[in-house]
Amino acid sequence: MSLQALYEIAGSDRAWAAQRAAMVIAITEQVQAGQLSRDEARELMQDLVRMDQLDSEADDMALKTALVTAVWAVAQVV
Repeated sequence: MSLQALYEIAGSDRAWAAQRAAMVIAITEQVQAGQLSRDEARELMQDLVRMDQLDSEADDMALKTALVTAVWAVAQVV
């Protein structure tokens, strides 16, 4: 479900959200291919949704919340 949410966000017209969602999808694919460890992936995902950077770019609170929720959920299962 969360990965599906990331695909939907990646199609967003909000560049700040679409780019981050696409990166998390790519990180997930790299873990599945054995190119990244799970710990590396989690750290990268967490960096992508760091609140200090995200707060300055996000202009849609609902989309920001959906992105952060989906990233944290996927980070728990990679």
